[in-house]
Amino acid sequence: MSFCPSPVGRLALLGAALTLFSSPTFAQNPTVNWRSDYNSARKEAVESGKPMLVEIGTENCFYCKKMQATTLQDAGIVELLNSRFIPLKVDANAEPALVQALRIQMYPTTVLAGPDGKIHGFLQGYVSAEQLKDHAERAVLAVTTPDWVARDLQEANKAIGTSDYTRAVSLLKGITTNAKNSPAKTKATQVLAELEQSAANRLARVKVLESQGELTAATNLLTEIMRTYAGTQAATDASVRLSGLANHGAPRDRLRVSRARDLLASAREEFQAERFADCLNHCSQLTALYVDLPEAADAKILADQVQSDPHRLAKACHQVDQRAAAMHLALADAWLAKGDSAEAKRNLEKVTRTWPDSRQAMQAQIVLTKMQKGDGSVLAGFSKAQ
Repeated sequence: MSFCPSPVGRLALLGAALTLFSSPTFAQNPTVNWRSDYNSARKEAVESGKPMLVEIGTENCFYCKKMQATTLQDAGIVELLNSRFIPLKVDANAEPALVQALRIQMYPTTVLAGPDGKIHGFLQGYVSAEQLKDHAERAVLAVTTPDWVARDLQEANKAIGTSDYTRAVSLLKGITTNAKNSPAKTKATQVLAELEQSAANRLARVKVLESQGELTAATNLLTEIMRTYAGTQAATDASVRLSGLANHGAPRDRLRVSRARDLLASAREEFQAERFADCLNHCSQLTALYVDLPEAADAKILADQVQSDPHRLAKACHQVDQRAAAMHLALADAWLAKGDSAEAKRNLEKVTRTWPDSRQAMQAQIVLTKMQKGDGSVLAGFSKAQ
């Protein structure tokens, strides 16, 4: 016996079917919003500042179809291309000039380019969703990252490769503090977190050593953490812990710690006053004489802030030049006091030649002029003239 629903029943079944097939489970998968015209896509990329992803293939290409059915149907890839790229699909048979210009040798070929036309990725053949995602994210990073951020991120990666984590931390913190929201800032934050975790793991080992009574090993590890991971929270915590151990040491050790703290205080004061040459000098003393103390690690960070900034370093060089010029004036003064005008002249001429635009050069030229005129009023002490 067959069942034949009434007209009303048929309408109810039809409504239920429509509801079922319109649910998320049966909804059509999202697809890439492909552009089809190169010139229009290029104009859109320039106006939006987004990179382009150009997928080049043919209708009869087996791997083109495979990539379309797998990689380019991946939900993550679809979302990435639609939101961060101007995606363009090109039929190689319809665009022979473009294929020739790009020197395409096999299909499919995926080209990742900036809005300026600069190519950032060139993938030949079939690639998986994971591979395409990796290259696409790199292209976004290259396009949206300011030059200084890209440079510092690259330098930070190099520093990590050579285990110079202190420099890496300093560069990464500069990016996370000063860079606007971008993939590079996200990457810097991620790498910085990994370094912080690595340092924290070592600090946890210190607690184990202390609980076992191995204080010498704990002290050595604390020193290593401060030197290797300067700038991290773990290094700061290690500094506090090591200072506590030092305060319980011998009077001589406490005096040494006090001297290191005084030097660091002077270096910080000089940094704030922009006396960068003095700051670098005190930082150098700390890192040379107190390498086992936390103050040395702090000094290294302070020195890096001067040496990594061209404007600060230029000011430090100028301050050094001024002192050198003043010392040569003093030396000429001393030679004049001894009656040796030839040596005095040699030093005065060096000041005018090496530092021609300085105040000291003007002073030296005044004295040289008087010496050439045979002015007997040239006396020692001229270096103090204003």
